[in-house]
Amino acid sequence: MTEQAGTIDPNNLDEEFASRRPRYQEQIARGIDRFFDPRRTTCPWCSSPNLTTILRTGDRNQRKPGIFKLDRCRTCRHVFQNPMLNPEGLDFYYRDFYDGLGRAMIEAVFDTRTDIYQTRARQLAPFFADGSGPKSWLDIGAGFGHFCRDARTVWPDTTFDGLDMGLGVVEAAAKGWVDTAHRGWFPDLAEELTGRYDVISMFHYLEHVLDIRAELDLAASVLPSGGLLQIEVPNPESRLRVLRGWWVQWFQPQHLHFAPLPNLLAALQERGLRPVSVQFAESHIPVDITCASLSMLGCLSPEPRLPWRTVSRGRLGDAWHKAVWWKVYPKLLPLTIKADAALAPLVHRTGDANLYRVLARKD
Repeated sequence: MTEQAGTIDPNNLDEEFASRRPRYQEQIARGIDRFFDPRRTTCPWCSSPNLTTILRTGDRNQRKPGIFKLDRCRTCRHVFQNPMLNPEGLDFYYRDFYDGLGRAMIEAVFDTRTDIYQTRARQLAPFFADGSGPKSWLDIGAGFGHFCRDARTVWPDTTFDGLDMGLGVVEAAAKGWVDTAHRGWFPDLAEELTGRYDVISMFHYLEHVLDIRAELDLAASVLPSGGLLQIEVPNPESRLRVLRGWWVQWFQPQHLHFAPLPNLLAALQERGLRPVSVQFAESHIPVDITCASLSMLGCLSPEPRLPWRTVSRGRLGDAWHKAVWWKVYPKLLPLTIKADAALAPLVHRTGDANLYRVLARKD
């Protein structure tokens, strides 16, 4: 959501943390209530007033201040952040996650997901039985271009372009990971992109937008007849939500909307986008226990230098932080990875994947 900054100097981390502190502290001192729109009394999906709050949680990722609430509509089961962050709030909570202080870690995570990216690309295989593949593919929310980089190994003759707000997509073009970088908001660029792509993908994009159906309207208008739209989003019906605020798919405060599969399928069909493939087991990423454990450790012992923290931990706090992350974390991580791997077969059998993936064709 925020503009990507260049990679920070790892040799001057103390200076990087300190340089951000005045701006963060000034914003926090002004109060964070201004980061939210008024609370809704009706569902943004079906307008029903029959809402119930299912989660109250803090920022379990960066540990910035604030409490975030998710409401579920009892009528259509849509889940949404309520009250919802406004553009100023989104800027505050995204800053230094995908860019700045958080960029190196996020890029490292994305860089290890080659198998996941290739699995996404292979969902299209039955629709290109001759092996020709799509001619042109636009990945919306392309980030640093890792999906396009790895999808090329599945479809080597396809042109892969990326769209994102950040500089990462421009850098991906410089690396040759994407052929053309479109930097900006999809709604602002939709008109010039119309009719240019056989495939449009939205991986972990729709849960971040203010209006899912408005984005689907744009996708339907941009795709040519016979074009394919591929979507991957969190599955709000998964039993893994038992992890509550520690469940990585709730991902507060960044995720704003969670559409259950029936709602998304209906919305696609209403726009002339006929679902032709739905995947649960294939889309599941077995990281729920690991991510929950890391979030717990992060709350137990956050990075002492975080510029949005208002209390310094001092020498004792620094020692505690090192003990947690140098002693506990290395021993805990292999155990949680094994636990996620052991849980995965059960998740596959029950349909409780943490994600689902839909492929739809424009009639």
